[in-house]
Amino acid sequence: MPHADPVDPPEEPFELLDPDGQPTGTVKPRHAVHRDGDWHGAFHVWIAWRDRGGSPSVLLQRRSRWKDTMAGMVDVSVGGHYRAGEQPGSRFGAHRPERAAVLRELREELGLAVGAEALVPLGRRWMERAGPGWIDREVQDIFALPLPAAPDGLAPDPAEVEALLVVGLADLHELVAGERRAAPAWESPVRAEGGLDAPREATLTVEQLVPVDDGYWARMTETLLRLLAGAPAGWFELGRSARDGGKGGSRWTS
Repeated sequence: MPHADPVDPPEEPFELLDPDGQPTGTVKPRHAVHRDGDWHGAFHVWIAWRDRGGSPSVLLQRRSRWKDTMAGMVDVSVGGHYRAGEQPGSRFGAHRPERAAVLRELREELGLAVGAEALVPLGRRWMERAGPGWIDREVQDIFALPLPAAPDGLAPDPAEVEALLVVGLADLHELVAGERRAAPAWESPVRAEGGLDAPREATLTVEQLVPVDDGYWARMTETLLRLLAGAPAGWFELGRSARDGGKGGSRWTS
């Protein structure tokens, strides 16, 4: 049966972006943006840390079965959309706190409160995908949230998140680079009434991950391994932008 309340409110206002990722001042509801395939702003946060033995790990989430796109797939730690006025550079967003939308989504999806200074900007990605009745074109701001240890006390929203997974970063990198067929993980289901069940051993395969065609998973695991090793994370751009004539491609700086 459907979830009692819309997980992704169809009337949520999004500000449209031009192909270079700049706000246009035009606002449309979520359902119309995904129906028409308009460019709009989004963000990803990758939460990573070193365990007691020094091995780097990353937190992933299994998306709720009620999501309007990629339901039930394994995704980044936290992802969300900028509402109208929250996109950096928006003409509607004068006086909004820095990265307010990102911090809000961390609280809403995981119950995790951090300051804006804890987020490490890593890059920007132009992403296009489609499914039955929807076309999703996002310009995503990419952040890392490096932590000194595994996060505890998380309270995921059961309407948004079906389970949390902890995966070794090296294992995940080998998986998405095609060097192994499966990666071990610990998966904690989210209870319908809230809270997490005890972690259980799981096996993660590429087929469970939100699919990409631009090398994003491999680029991010490589970047996070660099960051947790104490090296400069660098900055990257993936996908389409007006600067490359809309032909795709990627850029990287260290």
